[in-house]
Amino acid sequence: MDLTQIRDRIDQLDRQIAALLTERMEITNEVAAYKIEHNLPVYHPEREKQVIEKVSALTKEEYRDALAVIYQCIMDESKKNQEHYIASKK
Repeated sequence: MDLTQIRDRIDQLDRQIAALLTERMEITNEVAAYKIEHNLPVYHPEREKQVIEKVSALTKEEYRDALAVIYQCIMDESKKNQEHYIASKK
């Protein structure tokens, strides 16, 4: 397999990842709506910790730290998205 073919595989994965991250962010709007309705804070440290631990356990040991960093970024952006959603409903 040449480099172009390998990069094509990466591009395909990137499209899938982007679609899944978009779906995940849209679901955070549903989470934000629930939090508005039940007067809950955006930040829930225990839930965040559980998600990162759960996802990190799904990969090989050598990738766990990287996945934890990536998911921390995803969680940070999810919180920003929820805050923006909540602010738009006030």
